[in-house]
Amino acid sequence: MHTEKTMKGRLFVNFITLILLNDLRGKVSAIKPRDRKYWDFKDMLNKVSTYSRIHFTGTYKDLWTVPTKAQRLIFNLLKIEYHWKGKIVNLEKPIEPEDNGEQEDEEP
Repeated sequence: MHTEKTMKGRLFVNFITLILLNDLRGKVSAIKPRDRKYWDFKDMLNKVSTYSRIHFTGTYKDLWTVPTKAQRLIFNLLKIEYHWKGKIVNLEKPIEPEDNGEQEDEEP
């Protein structure tokens, strides 16, 4: 069933997709072809398509698939965070523990 709301939603999603693809295309073209092994943005998307998160409910932590060498290269070139050997790689800022607003008052 195609309603007007459904079609507007599809157009909006396609518009956002075009913006993201254009941004990716620009970032990829800014990288020297030799550094990116002469891959274009479609090749890069195909290579990283298998990298995924496995989510568990309950007390278990999420798992990430092991990135291949090509995926790590692409993530490093585009400065995208990924999980590798139990660590998050390409973090711009290290994650600091949250402060609950509890500060101890020091007495002189």
